Amino acid sequence: MCVSLSCLTGCLALVAVGGITETALILGDRRPLGVVTLDRGIQLEADSIISQKFQDNVHVSVNVFNQKVLLTGEAKTQELKEQIQNSIASIKNIRSTANEIQIGLPSSTSSRLSDSSLFTLVKAKLIATTDVPTNSIKITVEAGSVYLMGITTDIEAKAAATVVSKSSGSIKQVVKLFDIISEEEKKKLTNATSSTNKTKE
Repeated sequence: MCVSLSCLTGCLALVAVGGITETALILGDRRPLGVVTLDRGIQLEADSIISQKFQDNVHVSVNVFNQKVLLTGEAKTQELKEQIQNSIASIKNIRSTANEIQIGLPSSTSSRLSDSSLFTLVKAKLIATTDVPTNSIKITVEAGSVYLMGITTDIEAKAAATVVSKSSGSIKQVVKLFDIISEEEKKKLTNATSSTNKTKE
């Protein structure tokens, strides 16, 4: 099961299949528009491959941000886990893949509901933190683990991880999969985003 929620200021959100996840897509997103489009394509192709090739043998969530792929969920065997990663590797434009699939039976309904509640809590905590660029961070919660993807400075990444780790005692781990940029790069991306928004207006 996957729950996808819209971010603040009305930006759009993807609906994916798998763990609890959220991604901001347009307003304030530090990804170039072309990369956003590539991410959508990778997401759709990866979901299709898993659905058609592995069907009910696995419960896997594919999440994509800035051409990086995160695989979470469960596969019955190590062989299946490796097959999934190899199948995803055939998709063009992927920069890297983090295979966090666990070996075992699909998670229970109660476990997924717990992830949903945890996701909501983590999301609220990050939104309330002014020095974290929530509109350029993707949150995925799977089996009590929180995965953070996005484009951040080192300070922002550390702040986000700290906020998440203190959100709930039920969080098993916080995994940072950020693309780290410098303060100068942050200013350039912010200016580019502002210029794009003004052009659209």
